[in-house]
Amino acid sequence: MQFTDAEGKVEVWSGSIQPHDVWLIKGGFRFEVCFNRYYQPIRKGGVVLVKFVADIAKKSELCPIGVVNWRNVNKQVQADIVELIRGKFIILDGEIYNDAMLKHVGKHRRQWKFELKARYFNPTVRTRQQIENDQSWRNCSRYLARISEILKYADNGREARAMLSHLHTNGSTSFANSRDEFEMEHGREPGGYEFFDRTHKTKDGVYPENTNTQELIDMAKSKIDASVATSSSSKPRIEVEDEVFNKLMYDKDNSNQKPVGYGFVVKRSDVWECMLYYGKKALLPK
Repeated sequence: MQFTDAEGKVEVWSGSIQPHDVWLIKGGFRFEVCFNRYYQPIRKGGVVLVKFVADIAKKSELCPIGVVNWRNVNKQVQADIVELIRGKFIILDGEIYNDAMLKHVGKHRRQWKFELKARYFNPTVRTRQQIENDQSWRNCSRYLARISEILKYADNGREARAMLSHLHTNGSTSFANSRDEFEMEHGREPGGYEFFDRTHKTKDGVYPENTNTQELIDMAKSKIDASVATSSSSKPRIEVEDEVFNKLMYDKDNSNQKPVGYGFVVKRSDVWECMLYYGKKALLPK
């Protein structure tokens, strides 16, 4: 992985890079990070950045945990986090990149709150020793005191998880890196159908049990083959695949909205390409 010093000299760091390496590096060195066109960090630099961001989210002096919603965190605090990250990584200028980094901070902040809750929180027993021994817990306890709000978020999350009918098989590899790997292998972007198929089956080519993925793929294949056989146009197969697949995945009345959990939805000619994460029909407003 490449990193650059304050004078612009480029060097290569081989081997594992952990958050403590990023904290300790001196002399104006910054690690280089690539982003895809969806402003997602990719490749090794992206992995290092995301790990470092996760570490920031666990430091209460940098990332306050007592605020319920990440969007309500003081803007100056968020700006300081962006400045800290940019001081360690070479990232293109622009608010859209700042927003992308803060989105990752918010995500890992939620995960850290969940870990603290699982580790410490007992609604009937909260000892003074627990509260006094851990600064993170003291901050988190202010959040946990709003138990009615917590239960509301928990119920929403439980309901959303119950709606999942497809489970991705990407493991620790991000969807952004999977997309990047596909582009390097094939010299083009994946279509929504083939990307879903790639990220929802195992290395053995099978789909997870207790899901509807096999049924969905079989139905899509049947409709795609029928559409190609009867089509009189010279439309590329990948566009036919996306048209058929998106009709299966979208509700007819909500085809112009972005579905929750489907990743990024982008306009490619007159075809909506969906980078699908899960198979649920919950929708966000425009």
